[in-house]
Amino acid sequence: MSTPVSIHDGPFTTNTLASKKFLIFYVIIIWWSVLPLMLEFYLFWKLVENHLFFFILLLPIEIYVGYLILVFSSILLAKISLSIINLIHKPKEGVFKRKKSDKNFYFWSLRAVIKKWPIWVSKFIPLPLVDKLNLRWFHNDSEFIEYGKNVCIGEGSSIKASLIFGEFLIIKKVKIDDNVTIGSNCFIAPGTHIYKNSVIATMSETRYNQRVKSNSYLNTDSDNLIQLLKKILSTNESSTKQTQDNSNTMQNKKQTKKFVKNFAFDITIFGILYFLSNFIPVMGSIYFVLILFFPFFLQSPSYFTIFKNCNSILIFLITPLFIIFFYFLNLLFVIFFTKLFYKWITHLNPVKEGIIEWEKKTTDYKYYFKRSFILRYIKWKIQKSPFPWLIKFAFNFIGNCQIGNNTVLEDSYLAKELFVAGNNTYIGKVLLANHLWDKNLIIKKIKLGNNVTILDNCCIAPGTEINDNVLLLPLSVTTKNSILLANSIYFNTSLTKISKEVLIQAFNINKEDLMLNINYFRKQ
Repeated sequence: MSTPVSIHDGPFTTNTLASKKFLIFYVIIIWWSVLPLMLEFYLFWKLVENHLFFFILLLPIEIYVGYLILVFSSILLAKISLSIINLIHKPKEGVFKRKKSDKNFYFWSLRAVIKKWPIWVSKFIPLPLVDKLNLRWFHNDSEFIEYGKNVCIGEGSSIKASLIFGEFLIIKKVKIDDNVTIGSNCFIAPGTHIYKNSVIATMSETRYNQRVKSNSYLNTDSDNLIQLLKKILSTNESSTKQTQDNSNTMQNKKQTKKFVKNFAFDITIFGILYFLSNFIPVMGSIYFVLILFFPFFLQSPSYFTIFKNCNSILIFLITPLFIIFFYFLNLLFVIFFTKLFYKWITHLNPVKEGIIEWEKKTTDYKYYFKRSFILRYIKWKIQKSPFPWLIKFAFNFIGNCQIGNNTVLEDSYLAKELFVAGNNTYIGKVLLANHLWDKNLIIKKIKLGNNVTILDNCCIAPGTEINDNVLLLPLSVTTKNSILLANSIYFNTSLTKISKEVLIQAFNINKEDLMLNINYFRKQ
């Protein structure tokens, strides 16, 4: 099995958290996986303790070796934890309620939490062996995904043995046979069986329980793309003449740059934010190393004395917890100081919706870029951290977005402001954009109601309003200012509301198979 070198996200595991208590278990996994690294570093320190030259010379090698030890100890510990959890409650296929009281949903979420740490820690250095282990052991629903030989998976593709479907969780085994190629940005639905020597074209999707025959070529997006292009062409036909008439005038205009460069502002804000958020954690770390870690651990004469002396073994055991604490403290400081900067900027120029002519470089336009820069770092910092669950707290605390209770945000391309999500909403790996570059810059709020489900590879345009109890199937796209009616199902590249009967044909899902609430369909 292989994946292109362009893939940077790596294997995926959901951020769905059935119980906050799982985070305690998550911290324990991180804690114990760091301990072997500490023992290896102790050995390195004893070898170069009195040789500064060799310490400097060998330090890069030590960092690499230490990282490998951390990666494989994390993988081993997570694998053991998964084996124990699976003995307590064996993973099952089926349709389950998205409630803590449903054991299958509960343990599905717990398995995802266990898998998250080895996936995160192994992202920093591309190692083919580790990538394969992560895909086979720690990819979301890896228990229900079977890969053959010589399988190639394109960038941005989602292999899903589970699917959030309204109030339900569907789990159905996915089987990919030998010599299968899956293009980029594809969606492989639960229950799919792709037989050998098949090719799934870019931006294609399989349906629930679909069988892709051997030596076949699946391209489900071509018809939708042609329809979308025809629609765009017909819409633009009326404005073609006007565009041609104005073309000479536009060419005579002085060329202006679309984006605003605030280099001095950006570097200053980032420097201050970086310094303030790291100062106390770094100072605390230095104090811990000099006062506790160095004298009680590194100065121990041998491994034997570490475990013989109470102070040494205590420092050995609590050091990983201090590392986690200082990292977490850094995230909290980033959130806090980002809020201060954001409030200052919005005080000078409040957030506004509307259409901005970028050629005029108005004050609103310039401040839009400043706010975007301030929020970009915090979004990246948290979503790419081992604690992505903090993103809801961070955005609500800063005040740039409003995200309701029990809402799940996967690692999405998420709007950084003017985004409102209700309660019990699930947002998969999707694109939500509150701005759109057209002839002008269009900035519009995205609003999601309660119990909304947006599945992977969807695109939500500025101004979209999605009412309560709406389901968007994979690869669905809204246009700007779309309004999606409550209690509805939408599907397709050119967004279409569909009934239960169409749902059966379009995605191969029916009420009986999924045990869906019959009242949900009575409103169709």
